[in-house]
Amino acid sequence: MKWKRITIILLTIILCLTFAGCNGQEKTAEYQEEKKELTVWTFFDMNTPDSYYVDLWDTLAEEYGYRIDVKTYSTQQIKDKLRVALACGELPDIFLVWGGNYPNYLFDAGACIPVQEYLDASDYHPKQSYTEPYRDGNRYIIPCLVEAYAVTYCNEKLLDQMGLKMPETWEELVSFVKAVNDYNEKNHTQYAAIELGDKDNWLGELLYCMIVNRMDPNALDRLISGEAKFSDDVFAEAAKKVRKLVKMGAFPQDFLETGEVEAVENFVNEEAVLFPHQSTIVYYLMKQMGEDSFSVQQFPDCGEVQDENYASYLMDINHTLTPGLCISSKSVYQEEAAELCIAFAKRVNEINVTEYGYLDMTTDRLEPPKENPKPVQQFRDMVQNAEKFTADWYALLPEQEGDDWRNLTKKLFAGEVSVEEFLTEGEKCLNFTK
Repeated sequence: MKWKRITIILLTIILCLTFAGCNGQEKTAEYQEEKKELTVWTFFDMNTPDSYYVDLWDTLAEEYGYRIDVKTYSTQQIKDKLRVALACGELPDIFLVWGGNYPNYLFDAGACIPVQEYLDASDYHPKQSYTEPYRDGNRYIIPCLVEAYAVTYCNEKLLDQMGLKMPETWEELVSFVKAVNDYNEKNHTQYAAIELGDKDNWLGELLYCMIVNRMDPNALDRLISGEAKFSDDVFAEAAKKVRKLVKMGAFPQDFLETGEVEAVENFVNEEAVLFPHQSTIVYYLMKQMGEDSFSVQQFPDCGEVQDENYASYLMDINHTLTPGLCISSKSVYQEEAAELCIAFAKRVNEINVTEYGYLDMTTDRLEPPKENPKPVQQFRDMVQNAEKFTADWYALLPEQEGDDWRNLTKKLFAGEVSVEEFLTEGEKCLNFTK
């Protein structure tokens, strides 16, 4: 009887432990089901004011009780990964995209959900320019990156060192390049008059478009409307000016093999005096170089007769569909993803404006700091005083034509095509109405 009672007691303990284990597994399963997991793909580089573009996802995960797996890539890496993921049907729940025509292939493939209902029902109020619908009438992007504009950064220390000032006309720019070269020869230095890294094909294209825009801010509009042809004088003259700068040695010797990120670092390391780029790297430059070491200027006027208003002609990089967050149409957490994206975008904008003095993407009229660093204030004044905004050409072209156009501009800089060949080939890929 004694052993029988002991056996019964042991069996009872085993059953209880088994039941408790099963019950625990059920609770764990319930917990895991409640704590939903979403994957975010983002790119983070010097195009954002600070690391909160990545860190904020962790904060939101805690607040909303989700698991958020954030994977950060370079801009080129995420381009490649999105294409592969689309082909394999493995897009993440949330992913960051560029603006312009770049993400069109994702929308055409039905890879993203429309987000207008989520935006309209939220307390996040982007300006209309940030929520332009796609050609099918839907909005697929929750904007979270402010528009980028073409500017020219100027190393003030090197200017003082060389006894130069920022050129304002084409003639002054030519003299400026000669003066930098003379300084190098006399002092056994290797400063570049103009930093450029065209391995990625886009800084060269941006500079060509800037030169055209400085000759005639309405040239692109006329080209798109059919009132002008790419063989017209303004486009040919801009190509000749590019070749002249190359022949003069205005750029670093290895600029065709230098990537955009490397070019930024070269400027940070004071290897060049001027640097045509986009406005969003201003914070990175301040962090690396200091607030007073550089200024934000406009590329010089390039016309035969100086246009006194040339500095008020701004080029915007993305133009229509601005960069932001997309939600995969295959995500099982679309509602949750939309909630997170809107919370993320709203808070990022608030930080950008109220702490960094960046441009406000919303109609909420957030107050920037009373005093901004000099480069930021120069940029703010530039945008506020702009009389005309012109798109970077690449942003308006279909993807394949855009890539062909950028490849062609690189050939122009490399001297692989003549000006005449550049104009002939350009006519074929500059199809803005496709």
